[in-house]
Amino acid sequence: MNKKAIYVLFIILIVAVLGLGYYFNKINPADQVNNNQGQEQNNDQGNGNNSGTSPDLKAKILELVGKANEGKNEEALTGYLALEKDNPTDLLLLNNIADLYSDMGNWTKAEEYYKKLLNTYPSFIQGYRMLAYLYQYRFNDDEVKIKALIDDGLSKNNNHPDLLSWIIDYYQQKEEGEKALPYSELMKQQIESAQ
Repeated sequence: MNKKAIYVLFIILIVAVLGLGYYFNKINPADQVNNNQGQEQNNDQGNGNNSGTSPDLKAKILELVGKANEGKNEEALTGYLALEKDNPTDLLLLNNIADLYSDMGNWTKAEEYYKKLLNTYPSFIQGYRMLAYLYQYRFNDDEVKIKALIDDGLSKNNNHPDLLSWIIDYYQQKEEGEKALPYSELMKQQIESAQ
């Protein structure tokens, strides 16, 4: 297979991935916590994981989001960490703590909280993506950590198409398409089995 054929195959796969992602989102429109401090969300991820964020806790989190949005990051962080003592496994809270640490430039603590989030909610796909971006852009494009993280997420989430798409795109951006081939093959198998 020549290079032109490989690139054409990749383009076809990317289009298919986008279509498959749209298809999965239409079938299962689970709300996910965004990486912008504090959108009110439904924490049921559509796969049995429900963080159980009570309305009272959600209100407190949203109040702290307001503080972070006003630039009062230390005050918001102090509030989040106080809430964490009584709610150590709440998805929305863990995600907001990780995001705030990232916003504050404390990459090590952001990594710690994203890992805690993923250990508690291994099917929270957005968490894998956010931690992978952290490794890519803040940890000097640590390919070993990125690959291990995405492979772990794929194994725990039945080769989720969003993670496959992420890692394929990652290698294509690096112009290392040959490393994306195993992931492209997994994506192809998913597409064929969905038909």
